[in-house]
Amino acid sequence: MTVVLDGDSHHGLLGPLDDGFHEPDDHAWFHETQWFSFLSPEHRLGGWLYNWVRPNRGVSGGGLMVWDDSAFFHMEVPYHAVFSNLDPPLVHGDGEVEWGSRARVKVVEPLTTYDITYRDRDLAALEVRFEATMPPWVERLEGEPPHVQHFDQVGRVSGGLTLRGTRIELDCLAMRDRSWSPRSEIWKDGHVGYTTAAGPDISFLVRSAAGTRGAAGEQVNGGFVQRDGQRARIVSGTRHLDRDPVDGFLRTITVEVVDTAGRTTIAVGEGVSRMAMPIPGVHGVSWTSLVLWTIDGSPVWGDDQDAWALHEWRAFRRQGKAF
Repeated sequence: MTVVLDGDSHHGLLGPLDDGFHEPDDHAWFHETQWFSFLSPEHRLGGWLYNWVRPNRGVSGGGLMVWDDSAFFHMEVPYHAVFSNLDPPLVHGDGEVEWGSRARVKVVEPLTTYDITYRDRDLAALEVRFEATMPPWVERLEGEPPHVQHFDQVGRVSGGLTLRGTRIELDCLAMRDRSWSPRSEIWKDGHVGYTTAAGPDISFLVRSAAGTRGAAGEQVNGGFVQRDGQRARIVSGTRHLDRDPVDGFLRTITVEVVDTAGRTTIAVGEGVSRMAMPIPGVHGVSWTSLVLWTIDGSPVWGDDQDAWALHEWRAFRRQGKAF
């Protein structure tokens, strides 16, 4: 992983212990997550393995989600099994975590390589390896030291997904993340965007916050761009969604950002499939889309998470209705 870093190196901030669970503070809603994504462009398929634990509540949740272009309602996509009231995960001595959702994640090389399995009867099975292609990204705000309660990382996911007896080979670049901090189950207001692209020559993570409810354009407030062997923090930019006139999900998306290396990156994406999903562990909803980006004339795959507090999405979609 030879990448020139722009002041965001994880060295001294993260270590092998960060592959494990963190000591919670005394906040009742301390919340820790583990997320891996994957995709199959040939099948227009996207997927998540997402699990969380609230140690001060003594519960965990999460599971496996798989969608394609045949349906977007989470009750109709190819596979969706997400739980919210399970026992805390088991931590084995060999670096493996066993979640109550049926997921198992084993550390092969700290902060770099993981073996991931999931099995649900004859309905679904996932057996993949995640191998990082860049060091973890730790967000650094202007004028502040890096704030480590969350990190992101691009890697190669290889292996297979089996759905009701049909195996789908996986070999893709995709994002993972970890987070640990207080996070109330009640999402009070607003909506945010979390947008990724993962390619051999360019990758990015773009975080944005909306202004006016439902406005197409949003201001970027974090993330990175990695291209030409250099990774740099995003300092400004916009994320613009063109929504489906009937259901409200993204049809096309344009991201334009400037990073600390002085580079401007413009990416135009097409949403090729999506899932309308309740956000695991939070009273919110997200349109999670598989996106085919065009960047400098080249195709790059990624995703977009258009995440809302449930009452905000309801109000946006029910404008002009009585209640």
